[in-house]
Amino acid sequence: MSQPGSTSRPRVHRGVVDTLARRIMSGRIQPGEGLPNTQDLSAELGVSRSALREAIKVLGAKGMLEVRPRTGTRVLPRSSWNLMDPELLGWCGPALDDDLVRSLLECRQLIEPGAAALAAQRATGLQLAAIEAALERMAQAASLDERVEADLEFHVAVLRASGNLFIAQWALAVSSVLLVAFRLSTGASDSYDVAFSAHRDVVEAIRMRDAPGADRGMRVVLGTMAHDLRLDAK
Repeated sequence: MSQPGSTSRPRVHRGVVDTLARRIMSGRIQPGEGLPNTQDLSAELGVSRSALREAIKVLGAKGMLEVRPRTGTRVLPRSSWNLMDPELLGWCGPALDDDLVRSLLECRQLIEPGAAALAAQRATGLQLAAIEAALERMAQAASLDERVEADLEFHVAVLRASGNLFIAQWALAVSSVLLVAFRLSTGASDSYDVAFSAHRDVVEAIRMRDAPGADRGMRVVLGTMAHDLRLDAK
């Protein structure tokens, strides 16, 4: 029989990890700055020192904290963070700053047009159907949330249809932050018709096995996003 309160320990541990992570990502604790000593911080958060140490260990593994003898625990710069970690990306939430959005878009501009071209060459009937279904959901979306979720499904479906295992894994890793980016761009969009038409062009190129056309169409999709987020002139 488990001890009283034992079922709450994982929840407490997760809460400490989330709290510290969000303090770091919000800038409340700056890179190079040390955490309060374990006794004071555990008292502030209302948790045991062992739960706090476990949370610090988790964030250390993600490159966010560094623990050194005698100097304590310090926040590492964002360049050290494992930004491909899905949990870390999830902590970004709606607080993506311009640098993160721009870096993500640049990465997408390098990967997604090529993935669309590969999809035009390799997509199976089922994969093409998944891409078409996501486009249809975008067209029928009755709310921003539905449109954003359908947009994510579209891009993930194209990446999977590339037939490249690394690209497919990348899609899964960044899906949480892509969802936030889509919400930002769609909510700010002044060119949604252009963006939707470009999505449709990508589908048609994949259907026709037109790799250059799929590449071009995806570049228009991403260029429209850059324009809507005012990143195209940066």
